[in-house]
Amino acid sequence: MIILITRGRDGMTGVRPTFPPTPTCLKRKRANGGLKVGPRAGCIGLRRMSFAFHILGTSSSGNCSVIETNGVRLMLDVGFQGPRLEAALAKLSLEARAIDAVFITHEHSDHCIGLAALIRQNPALKVFANRETARRIQGALKVRPDWQIFETGTTFEFRGHQITSIPIPHDAADPVGFAVDCPAADSATARRVTWLTDLGHATEVIRYHVALADVLVLEANYDDEMLDASGRPQHLKQRIRGNFGHLSNLAARDLLLGLREWQATELYLGHLSKECNRTTIVEALMNEVRAHKTDLRVTVIDPLEDNPASLS
Repeated sequence: MIILITRGRDGMTGVRPTFPPTPTCLKRKRANGGLKVGPRAGCIGLRRMSFAFHILGTSSSGNCSVIETNGVRLMLDVGFQGPRLEAALAKLSLEARAIDAVFITHEHSDHCIGLAALIRQNPALKVFANRETARRIQGALKVRPDWQIFETGTTFEFRGHQITSIPIPHDAADPVGFAVDCPAADSATARRVTWLTDLGHATEVIRYHVALADVLVLEANYDDEMLDASGRPQHLKQRIRGNFGHLSNLAARDLLLGLREWQATELYLGHLSKECNRTTIVEALMNEVRAHKTDLRVTVIDPLEDNPASLS
């Protein structure tokens, strides 16, 4: 792979990416075992592979996760404000300065509000976003991140990881999800982590990437009846239900049941609404998915729980 680094007139560094390769995990037979779930939901660790994935939180109150692979630490979204982010990282025995790069899906505050605080503690941090998202975020910042600009829908490399940006339908400037191909000591046991929240609906591109994920984080935002019964204004209900809003529990279930083949063994349902959803409702719907994919382990991230991550 050849990566060309360019700098535009606006001072932002550009990453000229390659197009998505076939993941190594599809070319080789999956190794058995090695997967361990931490004592609390939201954290998995593959110790034998020197791999861990931690979901610090995923809801309208903040979205943030950390991938650790062979000493490299990548953060997906930084939707926690400074003190909350510090506390969450401390529970993983991590500090802000230990993060090598952060990847921003879009400019809504629950995905990027902690960026300035993170940069102040870690000035060398690489911040990856597409150009429109970076412009929107930069307008609200007093500090200037070390922006690494990618083109939506393409794949680029960072310290041995292949990161694919996935275009998603949401009411933001140019929102994306991410699929991160994580290297391992044995390439046959590499893992792909796919982070997909804030989806108005599931496009064919999204279905393709869901099918390729080994570890999948997927939005299940609201229960239809609870949204109807909520005191939210009608225009907000329509926005949430719209093609550029959020994915309902039923839509998440139907997306998964509609896949002919998919390889995930770990599924995390996230970005649940505090007002219009319950973990028990999502769990019940996912029983149908479990019945069709018996090797799947499902975890629903509780938006009322502010400590979903754990050491493993």
